[in-house]
Amino acid sequence: MNAKVTLGLCVKNSAKVVKTAFDSISIQDYPHELMKLVIIDDSSDNTLSLAMEFAQKTDIKTFVTSSKGKGLGATRQMVVDNAEGDYIVWVDDDLVLSKDFIRNQVEFMEKNPSVGATKGITIQVSRQATIITMNDYSSLIPFDSVDLKSIATGGAIFRLKALESVGGFDIRIKGAGEDLDVSTRIRELGWALSINNSARFYRKYPPATLKALWKKNFWYGYGNHFLFHKYKDQWLIMDYFPPIVLWSGLKLSYLIYRVTNMKKVFVFAILNSFSMIANYIGFIRAHLDGYGHVKDI
Repeated sequence: MNAKVTLGLCVKNSAKVVKTAFDSISIQDYPHELMKLVIIDDSSDNTLSLAMEFAQKTDIKTFVTSSKGKGLGATRQMVVDNAEGDYIVWVDDDLVLSKDFIRNQVEFMEKNPSVGATKGITIQVSRQATIITMNDYSSLIPFDSVDLKSIATGGAIFRLKALESVGGFDIRIKGAGEDLDVSTRIRELGWALSINNSARFYRKYPPATLKALWKKNFWYGYGNHFLFHKYKDQWLIMDYFPPIVLWSGLKLSYLIYRVTNMKKVFVFAILNSFSMIANYIGFIRAHLDGYGHVKDI
């Protein structure tokens, strides 16, 4: 197998955790001469200097630049514009990839030419059910579907041809939702979206406090408002209706319990409701700000 692959790492104020991503990339057993790392930084801390330092040490061809505050959609597109090869693997600053992650992802895509993008799976590394881990436990629920509606970029591999066929990322998207948007368009064009159970990773630094959890989900809700106006037939306001949110949280708690066998995970229903409230308020804030009220959407 000699497919070239680009690793896309978009970072912002990640000085405390970005070493996690660098270490995870450096241990990959895929031939380093077939890899290119593209780092796009939008930080006010010393993340950029750490990236430059890593670029000088690694044997992987590395390109580092700043997005200069252009927003996440434009930042992702900068990776696409500087990509080499057939695939882009998206790595978040807090991801720990299994040593064979990239090899397994590339092998999956080579065997499935109709797949435009595929997501790896999150593995559980801690039995401690705390606010640090519990809100991410929903990712432990196994997926049976091989054709999803959309997928997030973190821990996913995208076929460069599929990205180019839909015109890449929407550069009008400043924050969250740029990945769901582009993967939705990829699927609508006829490409399949999948889950690759052999490509595994975990997050080392998920939200550790209620404040961080609120901020994260407020950001998601803010981004959802843009997507709501772009895909009005696919986004239901009823998803924010409190009884539905509670029922959804309880259902997810049960599914997580079946995976972990920990009774404490039923607290997930409360955390899910808390997260959805933050998400909803972020959605309303975006409406008041006019984010997504673009005439050509």
